[in-house]
Amino acid sequence: MFIYLLLTVALSLQSLISMTSCMPTAATQPPAVSIPILMYHTSSEDNPGYFTELYIRPSEFRRQIAFLVENGFTFITFDDFDNLHNIERPVMVTFDDGYLENYTEIFPILQEFNATIVLFLTWSSIRNHGLTEEMLFTMVNSGLVIIESHTMTHTNLTSLSNKPDRLRFELYESRRLIEELTGRRPIALAYPAGRFNQVVIDMAAGYYSFGVRHDLGMHNTAFCNFEVRRIRISRSTGFNSFVRLIAP
Repeated sequence: MFIYLLLTVALSLQSLISMTSCMPTAATQPPAVSIPILMYHTSSEDNPGYFTELYIRPSEFRRQIAFLVENGFTFITFDDFDNLHNIERPVMVTFDDGYLENYTEIFPILQEFNATIVLFLTWSSIRNHGLTEEMLFTMVNSGLVIIESHTMTHTNLTSLSNKPDRLRFELYESRRLIEELTGRRPIALAYPAGRFNQVVIDMAAGYYSFGVRHDLGMHNTAFCNFEVRRIRISRSTGFNSFVRLIAP
């Protein structure tokens, strides 16, 4: 009987965690707020040859940021979610992975316009893509780059559903190292390749306040906090399409 009661309590707690992780933030009581959360990766003016769509032209990115500034958008991060009803025209600009060009091409544009971005850092990118701890430290110290988690190794998290230790490593160790580097604990996780399931959500909720999808369009704060939507901006996204995507 005692074991049965323990199992019942455990199942109830697990169910409560899942429900809590998908509750909207306080900013949605009511009304809910719609936010364009833009998803980029890296940047190159010339054709890079591989994964071309990931490389937005710096000149085009600058044009897009200038448009946001000139039209009264406010650059936000996940730290602003509880206050969105007081923010005029919120927009979030996010970059995934962590490429050298985030520092060499994107960061100067942020400085020019005093614009803030969220960088979802895959920790292994520090070694693999040329970005260094010193570069990250410089960007973070500027106040223009907030680092959130994109896991340790960009592994498909759903493949770790039956490997809790591996899944915990990808989620927790990334958070720990980013906090050690920046002095700020990450509160958002971007699922690698947008892949997640309930097992992933349940464990992520133990370390983060938000889970972020690959795309799907405009986000609304009435949606689940662990299914945050984004708008993909690629190299082939024309300027007129960009304007329509953020202000339909």
